[in-house]
Amino acid sequence: MRKNCRRKIRPLSFRFFSLITVLLVLGGCATDDVRHYLRPNAEAAGIKKIAVLPLETLTQDQYAGEKVRRMLISEILSRRADVIEPGEITSFLVALQKPLYRLEMKDIRELGEKLGADAVLLGSVEAYKMTSGLTVSYPDVSINLRLVETSSGKIIWSAVSTSGGASFWTRHFGAEGLSLSETARKVVKEAVDTLPLSDKTD
Repeated sequence: MRKNCRRKIRPLSFRFFSLITVLLVLGGCATDDVRHYLRPNAEAAGIKKIAVLPLETLTQDQYAGEKVRRMLISEILSRRADVIEPGEITSFLVALQKPLYRLEMKDIRELGEKLGADAVLLGSVEAYKMTSGLTVSYPDVSINLRLVETSSGKIIWSAVSTSGGASFWTRHFGAEGLSLSETARKVVKEAVDTLPLSDKTD
C-alpha cells in the first residue's frame, strides 16, 4: 500500500512544482524594453558635464517632461557625472529666443561654450499615463533620448526606454504593481544604465 501511495504522490508533486515554475516565469509578462545606440569609438572619458534640456512632452500630462527631466538629472548625478544647473539652461534658452524644436547645431555648440557642457541630453516623453485594462490599471511610460556632443554636434548615444502592461500577478491576482512615478524612475534608470559616462563605474 505504501508503494502505491508514493507512486501517486510523486507525479502530483512534480505537477505542483511545474505549475509554480510556470507562474513564476509568467510573473514578468509586463513589457520592459530598452533599445540604445552608441556611436562607435565614442569617447566616454570626454563626457563629464551634461546639460539636460527640457524634454518635449507628447502626452496629456503637460508636466511629464519636467518630471522625467528631474529624474534624469538625479540619476546622472548619482553616477558622479556633473550636470549644468537647470536655471542656467533656462536663461540660455530665453536669451536664444528659440523653441527647443528649432535648435540647430550651432546653438548646441554655443551652449557648450557658454555653460561649459561637454554634451546636451535632449528628447521626449512619449507616454506617461495609467492605462486601464479589463480588470486593472497599470503604468505606461516611454522616453526617447539622445546625447549630442557640443564640440562636434554629433549624436554620441540614443535610447528608447519603455515599460508598460500589467504583470501576470496584477492581472490575475490583483497584486499591487509599481506606481506611475516608480515606473518612470525605473525607465529612466534603465536608459541611463546604457549612457557612456566616464565615472559611471567609479
